[in-house]
This record gives sequence, structure tokens and C-alpha cells, in this order.
Amino acid sequence: MTKKCPKCGAELADDAQFCVNCGAKQEAILKCPKCGHINKADSEFCTECGARLKEEAKPADADSTKVVVAEPVRENAQAGNGGSQGGFQNFQMPPMPSDNGKKKKILAIVGVVVVLIGLFFAFSGGSKMTVKSNEVVEDYIRDQSSGEKKYKGKNLQISGKVKWKGQFTNSQDYGITLESRTTGGKTYQVIIAVPAKKADVVNSLKSGDFVNAEGECVGIVKQKSPTVVSVQIQAKKVNDKSVD
Repeated sequence: MTKKCPKCGAELADDAQFCVNCGAKQEAILKCPKCGHINKADSEFCTECGARLKEEAKPADADSTKVVVAEPVRENAQAGNGGSQGGFQNFQMPPMPSDNGKKKKILAIVGVVVVLIGLFFAFSGGSKMTVKSNEVVEDYIRDQSSGEKKYKGKNLQISGKVKWKGQFTNSQDYGITLESRTTGGKTYQVIIAVPAKKADVVNSLKSGDFVNAEGECVGIVKQKSPTVVSVQIQAKKVNDKSVD
């Protein structure tokens, strides 16, 4: 026996509905099959170890939208800094003409402006880009390459509604799908990645709930199916709750 009656303190079996000592009705609970932790009856995931407590009904198109890989492929050793400084360090001033002083001054001014713009983008990685999940999907549908340039490595403030939620197959972390659209033989989706230790945040959401999340966009992550284009955001906040 692992639980006690909140009214009289008598020790009771986990599945007891009424106290054998005072007759008080007991709150329904769920015992984690993995670690034995006691959870509230409406929990979907264990708040101690993140294990699933209930079987989740999959949507009709779950096979085409299920997340299978959570790890992004970094293309730049400085990806944590948005990758912008590498390009700026390779910047070179255009050659200065030697036959005209006026042109030299104009080109010098242009060069200074270019440097200032480069500095702005190099050190503005902390600024947030506010966007809706359907806008991200539309940008990737138009052109995946342009979508990566626009969003990858950027800190996004992204909003949308929960389409479905579930656990990644290659880790204990969870994914919240905000957008999924099939067109031209491909399925494009936007997924918010949440660490397993924040299972309570995922538990609090249900299909159709509005979500406002903040985090770094890691771009397209690899999938088993080449027809699935999955854009992932590594969440720092979900509905103003920190998930770091």
C-alpha cells in the first residue's frame, strides 16, 4: 500500500476508491508502469520519468506525419550563434579605384555601410522573429531552400493550435505538432520539441488548444520517409512556461 487517505491518514491500496477506515471517497490515480510513481488520473505522461501512462489514439494520417527523428543536422560549427558570424568574417572590401578620389569616397562609404549591416546581423541573433505556424509551412512549400535561409538558426516566437502530440521514437522528448499540410505528394509540418522533464507542460495541452512557443528553429530534420518535410523548433518556452 502506497497511498494514504487525505481525510484520516489510513494506509490504502493504490486502487482503493473508498477509505476502509472512515469511508471517504478517494481521488483516482494512475501508477506509472515504469517507475511506480503515483500520478493524477488525467495525466497522459508520468511527471517523474516521462513514460506514457495511457495509449494515445492516433489520427488517420498519423503514419504520414509521425516524427521519427528529433536531431537536426548542423551544417556549421558555429550553428549555436546562428551561423551568421562565419559569413561576416569572410567579408572583403571591394577594390578601390585609383583614378578617381570621388569614387574612392563613395566606395568607402558603401563599404562602411556594408560593415555596419554585417555587424547588425552578426550580433542580432538574440532578437525574436514573430510568426504563425501556417506561415512557416507556406514558406517551405514555396521553396525549402528559401525557408531554411529565413528560419534556420533563428529565435522564433511561433503560434498555432495543437494538431497532435506524442513522444519521439528515438528519445524521451515530446513533439507538439502545430501545423501539418500535404501537397504535391509531400507532407509539411511544424513541430515544437519539448524535453521529457517537462511532461507536465505536454499533459496540460489537448488537441485544438492555442500554443504560443519560443525557441530556436533547427530547420528541417531527417525523416525515414523522404515525403515528410519536418521543421522543428527546440522550445525554450511554451505558453510562457519555461521548458529549458
